[in-house]
Amino acid sequence: MRNYPLWICLILLVGFFLVGCMKGPSYPIWALRIATMKGTIGPEEILRLPGGDPISFAQLLDDLKTRSVIFVGEIHDQIEHHQIQLKILKSLIQSGSNAVVAMEMFERSMQPTLDRWSQGLLTEEQFLKETRWETSWGTDYNLYKGILEEIRDRHLKVLGLNIERDLVRKVAQNGIEGLSPEDKKGLPEMDLTDQSHRAYIASVYKSHEGGSAKDFQNFYQAQCLWDEAMAETLSEFLKSSEGEGRTVLVFAGNGHVVFDFGIPKRFYRRTSIPYKTVVLKAWKEKVDEELTFAETSSPLANFLWITKPTPSEKKRPRMGIILKEREDPRGIWIERVIPESPAEKAGLLPGDQFIAIEGKEIAKVKDIHDALSGKGWGKEIRVVVIREGIRKEITVALPPFKE
Repeated sequence: MRNYPLWICLILLVGFFLVGCMKGPSYPIWALRIATMKGTIGPEEILRLPGGDPISFAQLLDDLKTRSVIFVGEIHDQIEHHQIQLKILKSLIQSGSNAVVAMEMFERSMQPTLDRWSQGLLTEEQFLKETRWETSWGTDYNLYKGILEEIRDRHLKVLGLNIERDLVRKVAQNGIEGLSPEDKKGLPEMDLTDQSHRAYIASVYKSHEGGSAKDFQNFYQAQCLWDEAMAETLSEFLKSSEGEGRTVLVFAGNGHVVFDFGIPKRFYRRTSIPYKTVVLKAWKEKVDEELTFAETSSPLANFLWITKPTPSEKKRPRMGIILKEREDPRGIWIERVIPESPAEKAGLLPGDQFIAIEGKEIAKVKDIHDALSGKGWGKEIRVVVIREGIRKEITVALPPFKE
């Protein structure tokens, strides 16, 4: 861990303005410290915010142990982020914490399956099938494998946080007012009044690759629904007898944790239980826009941990489609095509049935993901689909790798 004295950071700050960036955003000192790393990232690049003081993992753990709820924000496809989450989990257990892992990756309706996994009653294949991992979450399972094996081997409680994805998609498409009376009954208590959060989501929306949202209002409502539902699930667990005396580690995407906007504030509104937040971010040469978001006085998190970016060969390229497995008729179908994605540019459409990829028949969604991993970034991949009874072969140009 490099320990930069304050005077060095002040010199860097002055130098930053002298090179002609006076009209740019105002960077906090800890953000400048990230910029000076130049990609040489050590194993414990941990900063305590808002001051930006470097600390060790042991110091981080000592602080985290003072809270019963710890939010750890991740970037889903970053290998090191999941290794850090596992390290925190193991260390808390070794220190005597009665740990529970609460995960964005699972819908709360999956709780019976999660309980059976924790009890060691399911094979990995059964677990992935019952949780619909490939279609419900879709990120490479191997990234989470270590965490989930630790949960199973130690018989830890794993809590599914998420609301049903179909309900979130309906809100993204038609807004809350467009829901049926039956769907509205399933909504958690919602707060849509936080203007700083709205501004943050608006900044995300500008770079969003489409999805099913027709306008920003629907998009914002869908994001709030996601956060409120996870906060509600977490709150209800900790208020229950099962939650007494437990330390809950919450693993969720950074967008649900940063600035306390997503789950943390909504959880606190329901419980008044204090918490800590850790945000994991992969280093980038250009200072991340999220680090300079100025619409709130809140720090990004209690702790910021900078990691090495996952190399391109460890990340799977994406076509830009949402897939769905159907039992009757059996097969893999395209449920949604992301606007401006390689899939849309190639002419793939919702309702297309996947038959083959790179000359191999498709039996499950994992076959598609494995083929994408094997092909690599910036290459062309051949797929065969059935559309309205007609067999079509389509070539999709995969995007080049970007950090």
